[in-house]
Amino acid sequence: MRIGFVAEDFLLDNGILRPSGCSYYRCLLPKNVTYPELSGFGPPAFTSEMGFGVRLNKTEAQFGFDTIVMKMLMDRWVPKHMEIAQNLGQRIIVDVDDHYDYIHEDNIASKITDPENNKVRNREHYRAVIQQADTVTVSTPELFEYYKPLVKDIRLVRNGINPKQFTKRDVKNRKPVLGWAGAMNWRSSDAETAVPWLAEFLEEHDLMFHHAGNMPDAPKFWERAGVPEERMILSPMRPLYRYAEMLDFDIGLVLLSDITFNKAKSTIKGLEYAASNIPFVAQGLPEYTLLSEQGVGRVANTPQEWKQHLTELLDYKTRKREAAVQRNLVIKEHSIQARAHEWKAIFEENIDNLIPIRSVKVRYMRA
Repeated sequence: MRIGFVAEDFLLDNGILRPSGCSYYRCLLPKNVTYPELSGFGPPAFTSEMGFGVRLNKTEAQFGFDTIVMKMLMDRWVPKHMEIAQNLGQRIIVDVDDHYDYIHEDNIASKITDPENNKVRNREHYRAVIQQADTVTVSTPELFEYYKPLVKDIRLVRNGINPKQFTKRDVKNRKPVLGWAGAMNWRSSDAETAVPWLAEFLEEHDLMFHHAGNMPDAPKFWERAGVPEERMILSPMRPLYRYAEMLDFDIGLVLLSDITFNKAKSTIKGLEYAASNIPFVAQGLPEYTLLSEQGVGRVANTPQEWKQHLTELLDYKTRKREAAVQRNLVIKEHSIQARAHEWKAIFEENIDNLIPIRSVKVRYMRA
């Protein structure tokens, strides 16, 4: 069994190509806990003789994978290439963990993937890629129910975090700092949900708020959330391998507008907070409500509920107790190691059409 994980979700960081959040959680982590010695990961390469492979550098790629896991491939030629690869014996798995058919207009990806703006790479082509797949894996029940009637085979595997990525923060007996980590360009009017209560709560308790992930060219969190700038602490966005450095606050918030796109999102942000020993309150969407019922995080649906939960978390002993319990639960039940058997069960279903693995000069790849 040889598995090629291919993605377009990469960022160039000081000359090094690094996976972004989607390909990290849905490709690299599953690769590392299943068959790391029998798999490859990188941008896609393709030839009509060998199907899909993993690009190694500008001129070479590795081929010979009997299973290909695709992430964020939206180019117009991909469905045809999938058909060729499938005829060669490759099983194509397409992973979906964002609801692009319901993407919010405030999310920068809405414009980038709009067929009117991008004829070559867009969400219409992505839908065709999903429907061409042999198997579709999704991260939430909302996505499962949506795609189930549209695809040949669908599996639900929730996200899991890598506990080693996150530093266990000390819970300090001091006036806590509230915080939110994220990039505003990819939000769906989420910060605005805090307008009715956050500024008032900070003023009432004389608290500061930390936005971890501030970017010069992005909307400002405090403007969208209605928070006075003098109550803000800002730190810049970091690449994923330094993400844990950003989580430097005492109580985490998961702000989400109540829309279909967000109902399809996983609880990854809450899991990251909990893995860092940070208790949190989240908008009470279905996945966070379920997570709260399992003992991780709190949920709120009204300004009064937000203020009540946060008031209780101002207490040092409450924060310390909840942080410890939630971190242990996340490591035990919501880590990528806990998800490994689910990924293995999917990958092990097609091992008959093994193509000899080799590295060759690339004859075709997306620039």
